[in-house]
Amino acid sequence: MHFFRTILAGVLLTVGPAKAAMGEDDDWQLFGRVLGLVQSVVHAAAQSNDPQAAEKGIDRLLSGEHPEANRLAADIAGDAFEDVPPQYKDSILALAKDLAALARKERERQPSLRSAGTDMALQARRDLAAMGLRYFDSAQLLDAVRRDDALAVELFVAGRGVDLAATNADGLTALELAQRRNNRRLVDLLASGGL
Repeated sequence: MHFFRTILAGVLLTVGPAKAAMGEDDDWQLFGRVLGLVQSVVHAAAQSNDPQAAEKGIDRLLSGEHPEANRLAADIAGDAFEDVPPQYKDSILALAKDLAALARKERERQPSLRSAGTDMALQARRDLAAMGLRYFDSAQLLDAVRRDDALAVELFVAGRGVDLAATNADGLTALELAQRRNNRRLVDLLASGGL
């Protein structure tokens, strides 16, 4: 997630000066294009059953392999920097390229972290199975929260197969149930999603 912050900082640094020369209508058009860019990646991830779809979409975006994102980015850059003097446009373009390169490098360093996370998830799923629990069963997660079973809840979260937003018969999520039970450990675990 750190590379998201890096990219966001770069966008704010580069769009800020250009935005000062734009009117309110132009601001909304720029916002709409940025929104479209983000939505194109999120939509692709939402339509996929692949849990890594969002990351793959971001990889495609950063490597320039996403045609719609490329078009939107070109529109955004064209509009945002229309009134920026040429000497600053070159600096902004160089900054954007460097930020994209940094983001790609960071993503390339993460596969070992991803495989470690995958290994942890697989082990958590095995441990849940050994306990007679199914890693994807939201009802069993909710029951573990009701029992204040921190180990099971921790394994459900680490297993990354259960919907943490699922609700019980009273319409309460696991987090809300833990809050009602005043179980701080479970609240912290569920609120962070295991991060």
